[in-house]
Amino acid sequence: MQIDNDLAKNLELVYSYQKEIFVLQQTLALLGWDERTYMPKKAAESRAEQNAFIEGLIHEKITSEKLYTALETLKKERLENKEALMIEKLHKEVLRARKIPKELVEEIAKIASIAYNSWIKAKEESNFSILAPVLEKIVELKIKKAKCIISSNCLYDNLLDYYEEGMTAEKLRPIFEKLKAGLKELLKRIENSENYKNQKIMPDKILEARPQLELARELAKSMGLSEDNFRIDTTEHPFSTKISSEDVRITTNVRKGVFNSLSSSIHEMGHALYSLNLPKEDAYNILGQEASTGLHESQSRFWENMIGLGRPFWEYFFPKFNSKYNLQGNFEEWYQDINAVFPGKIRIESDEIHYCLHIILRFEIELGLIEGKIKVKDLPKVWNEKMKEIFGYTPKNDREGVLQDVHWSTGEFGYFPTYAIGTIYAAQLYDSIKRDIPNIGGDIFQGNFSRISEWLTKKVHIRGSKLLADDIIKNTCGSGLNPEVFLEYLNKKYSEIYDLEKIKTSN
Repeated sequence: MQIDNDLAKNLELVYSYQKEIFVLQQTLALLGWDERTYMPKKAAESRAEQNAFIEGLIHEKITSEKLYTALETLKKERLENKEALMIEKLHKEVLRARKIPKELVEEIAKIASIAYNSWIKAKEESNFSILAPVLEKIVELKIKKAKCIISSNCLYDNLLDYYEEGMTAEKLRPIFEKLKAGLKELLKRIENSENYKNQKIMPDKILEARPQLELARELAKSMGLSEDNFRIDTTEHPFSTKISSEDVRITTNVRKGVFNSLSSSIHEMGHALYSLNLPKEDAYNILGQEASTGLHESQSRFWENMIGLGRPFWEYFFPKFNSKYNLQGNFEEWYQDINAVFPGKIRIESDEIHYCLHIILRFEIELGLIEGKIKVKDLPKVWNEKMKEIFGYTPKNDREGVLQDVHWSTGEFGYFPTYAIGTIYAAQLYDSIKRDIPNIGGDIFQGNFSRISEWLTKKVHIRGSKLLADDIIKNTCGSGLNPEVFLEYLNKKYSEIYDLEKIKTSN
């Protein structure tokens, strides 16, 4: 009986500590959302202190001797499958956290907050030198953190694992090489087509911020989001953040082209749906969280590309939006335009084919930074050289070049590959849902997304992190990360748009 009481007390302690950790993380998320939306500029220094303090509290909780002892004891007990899995996953997180000094955690949080505001200023002035000093410090600290963990001989893997558990640079390299080769081959065929040579990109439809946000809210409702659970605001770099299991904040960047705003909004709404549909009963323990960042990105990329760039989607929405806002051109012109292929310089505005090439570029650079093969001071030069090599284009300034993304300024090294992983997963999910629900296009044509949301919730969302992301995809789609499915999707879609059946690729 004493053993049972001890077991119950240890389990109660583990659940209690997890809840406190997640509540603190949600508080940090709220501060982060405020920092990127409404916070006054002069509050940056105090916000950095607040972020560092809360990160320190979280680290204290997760490295607590009481929690560690309880987990060590529970690992020896015969538990139910779910609780045993929870203990196993949490134990891994605790062991990793205990290798990292609290002072380092606080220092990274503080400088990342400062660096974010330096990035905003640097981007506004298109001047990388404003960000460079603080970015050098961030890279130094992230390398130091990676060395603390020592779970892999590759320092980068120790950072990548935070976002994509089980993934390594060694696994990614052949996948990305196959992806790069397939994308370049498709691009070559497209560029040789008459449709490509004769395509004209329509002038952007200019809309004020308010109607763009109105469009975004209409899309959100149609996708199944309730205004009781989310809000949309504007920011420099779009993001979605989960404040709690019933509170998700979406942001978009309102730019001159109406579709750019819509595309980023749909992307973030995909994230929001995943966050809101994770298992509520496990909201405050490790099993109720996303399986990986790549799987999270698969949800946003699925909605943004497979649905939001599809013909049925716009056959439903174009007449509605056109009558209200007078969009440019007729439906066919609009559909062709939003799917037009061209070597865009900005990742978040990139077409489906060039997008993953953007990600591969960033992966190669950040891997070099963590390995010490690339220096921060050389980033603009390295960035421009790789853009020229991969895209045949040299950015005209830092704003459209090395400063276009926020991630490095906030210390998110290891994040970028998850966009490509998620894009591949999205294609696999789309292939599977079409097999499971053969007439799904008819639903989309009528503006009905309920069966799509139900399918994604059942197959992906409610699983939380009970399985690794690749195993969730394997169970749902029949295979794990498979770039061939994505390349097949692209070849089919863009063969139709650019009439590629007439083209024989020249060697």
